[in-house]
Amino acid sequence: MNKIGLCLAIGLLVMGGCAREEGFVICGRIPGMPDSLSVALLTGESLPAETLAETVAKDGYFELRGKLEKPTLCTLITNNLGILDKTGGNIRWTYTPVFVENTDMEVRTPHYDSIPNFAGVSPSFRVEGGEIQRDFNEYQLSLAGRQETDETRWAFILSHPRSAVSAYLGIQLMAGGYKLTREEVDRLEAAVTDIPADTARFAAFKENCAYARLTAKGSPIVDLEMRDTAGGACRLADVIPTGKYVLVDFWATWCGPCMAALPVVKRLAERYPDGFAVVGVSCDKDLKAWRAAIERERTVWPQYVLTTQGNADFLRKYQTSGVPYFLLMDREGRMLAHPGNIEEVAVLVDSLCGPASSSE
Repeated sequence: MNKIGLCLAIGLLVMGGCAREEGFVICGRIPGMPDSLSVALLTGESLPAETLAETVAKDGYFELRGKLEKPTLCTLITNNLGILDKTGGNIRWTYTPVFVENTDMEVRTPHYDSIPNFAGVSPSFRVEGGEIQRDFNEYQLSLAGRQETDETRWAFILSHPRSAVSAYLGIQLMAGGYKLTREEVDRLEAAVTDIPADTARFAAFKENCAYARLTAKGSPIVDLEMRDTAGGACRLADVIPTGKYVLVDFWATWCGPCMAALPVVKRLAERYPDGFAVVGVSCDKDLKAWRAAIERERTVWPQYVLTTQGNADFLRKYQTSGVPYFLLMDREGRMLAHPGNIEEVAVLVDSLCGPASSSE
């Protein structure tokens, strides 16, 4: 082989050795990071979480590789459980939310001890790489130690109309349904104009806006397919009484907070028999367990169970991840509020129905 051919062959080998498959690389060269420390990347937008990549640190360095179908909010986790026998000390976990794209990303911090236990950024720590993660860092820095609120979400969305983070925050604003007015939904959809960096998230955002219009404050309840305790088919919209304030209690026997809320719901139902009603809607698949719980708890309000289709529609159209889930409706069958917990339910019902009756 002549010199030109030899040089060409070597060049091709070098190029092949340096090239990497399309995907993400997350790395960090971090002083103070112990050898054999576990490092993993898990999906963070749905449950159960899926492990995308994992490794162990060596000489203060780690590297995670993989490939995603679309940009995804993930959790970068480190823990020292596997090395405590050698190093001693206390257990330490860190959980870092990070928007991962198929690009190079790097953890930047002066020392492993500077990584927060759970935070995306701090004055001495952040993950860099990719357009979406850049915006995510900006949003978290804008909080400046303040608690995240709907106001902070709106402020970022209105100033970043083409950001995937705006769509992510917008979906949070709509989550659970019945929290925004129709005008607020229209304003939100108009604020996010296009997301070239994450077309899948933009499509999901638009779909959620359509559902959010159906679950806007002041709207009737979104109908769901159910069955009554005798097994008869029925629809949620058809069993909501009028002339009273109505609590729709979505629950399940396997849900601890749901079961803990039942005594409070019972007290409210007994306290305001004339002006307040309850409709129980279960997500149970085990109908024997559902009927047994109704009998054991001696609920004094009508109970229904969602069909398979009804449950799927509940999760999708109400934009919720599950139960407990409460809705409070006015006397005309319009939505008043989506309380976040049973304590909030009790406060709202007491304020609407007046002082406790003498039968308490």
